[in-house]
Amino acid sequence: MQRFALFSLTNKASSYIKLARFLNNNGIIILATEGTYRFLKDNKISVLPTSKITGFSSLLFDKVKTLNHVIHSMILCDRENKDELKEIESYGLIDYVVVNLYETKYNNIEDFLKSLDIGGRTLINSAIKNFKYVTLIVDEESCAEVLKELSENKEISIETRKRLALKGFEYLLNYEAKAYSYLYENFTQMLSLFILLKEGKKLKYGENPHQKAYIFKNVEDESFDYELLKDELSYNNFLDINRIILLLADLGSNTCAIIKHTNPCGVARASNIKEAFIKAYEADPISAYGGVVGLSSFVDKDLAEVISQHFFDVIVAKGFDEEALKILSKRKKTRLVRIPNLGNKIKYSYNIRDIANGILFQESDTIEIDPSSLKVVSTRKPNDSEMKDLLFAWKVVKHVFSNAIVVAKNEVSLGICGGQPNRVASVRIALENAGEKARNAVLASDGFFPFRDSIDLAASKGISAIIEPGGSIRDEEVISAANEHNISLIFTGVRSFRH
Repeated sequence: MQRFALFSLTNKASSYIKLARFLNNNGIIILATEGTYRFLKDNKISVLPTSKITGFSSLLFDKVKTLNHVIHSMILCDRENKDELKEIESYGLIDYVVVNLYETKYNNIEDFLKSLDIGGRTLINSAIKNFKYVTLIVDEESCAEVLKELSENKEISIETRKRLALKGFEYLLNYEAKAYSYLYENFTQMLSLFILLKEGKKLKYGENPHQKAYIFKNVEDESFDYELLKDELSYNNFLDINRIILLLADLGSNTCAIIKHTNPCGVARASNIKEAFIKAYEADPISAYGGVVGLSSFVDKDLAEVISQHFFDVIVAKGFDEEALKILSKRKKTRLVRIPNLGNKIKYSYNIRDIANGILFQESDTIEIDPSSLKVVSTRKPNDSEMKDLLFAWKVVKHVFSNAIVVAKNEVSLGICGGQPNRVASVRIALENAGEKARNAVLASDGFFPFRDSIDLAASKGISAIIEPGGSIRDEEVISAANEHNISLIFTGVRSFRH
């Protein structure tokens, strides 16, 4: 019985020409819808229009092209059912469905409905339904994979067809979800949210041993994929690693952050990563014990020897050289994770949190402060060294639970506190953690100061400059306190709560 491959393409890339030519040369007849037929014909591919099978070219000005019982019978036929084979023997079998969908237009409802793909979606569904015999190709990557396997093995394995069917379903789901969300918003004036998660893996347990937990991969963003080099990660490990990723994205290369219960306890940026690690660890060695350390550079043998002197639950880095891996792998209870893009900027991300009867969704706090937009509201202006530390402290304070306070100097955190029910308590604890090192250091607050008491407390420990959002009804009182103590006070105009 004659075998066919059906091509219906919006993305008319050269890789599809290569596949069509290979199939042609191996006895497969190419069928194509009208636009794709012209594309393949222009590239010297022997191709038949679908009208040769269906008996019509198209209807309703190209709205209907492949919605035809013969086309779908050729795809859906059970190759092991003699009766079905006999029924379509005069037509043949479609063994390959190569299709990508119209680009949907979202500028208005009329254009959206006109551009909504019908035939392509139906072809994908039929190919998925009969994946046992039909190879589905929806993108250039799959096209190259099929061409390679055919070249090497002369056929497509069932495992490959399964994988391609799943990929086609994922492609279709993303298309449908985006279209539904647009239509739902326009018809109801409310929002809907679809998030496709896959590669679900059961974890040992959740935050506590009595809680079940799972991790899923977000197919929309693979820029911070991790490679687990040693042991297994827990639910809490993933939360800490996520905070490492977000914090180091703000601070860049040659930065070390040590995280404990998703709060930074020691952060430092230096001229080299070894120095950054030592300073971050010395910032709070008690809290660092058993924490998660993140390094936005590669770990070599020299640094690994220093790190190995301390106990960490997880070590996360851009990479490890061979000698470093040997050294750190000897720590039986320490997990090693490689994230090649660690320290890179995050283009876009979002937060999802559960509440009793639903979820909350928001963009992540990835805003960057432009130094030129900062407002010095005190009489005394910060010097260059203080301004550098203020910007560093501000980037760190974003990642501490509110009410968040960070004391820093020379781009090293000296005292960190968050999660207190009032801001002055956080100031007190952060300053106590900093101790004598607080003198001539800077202080960052994620929210405004509601009273002058925090300024007075900071002054008593020798803080020279403070950065905060501003916006309190008592800003004038706070500014007056800063001037009384000769403290530089900078307003960002931006709040960075982390609840």
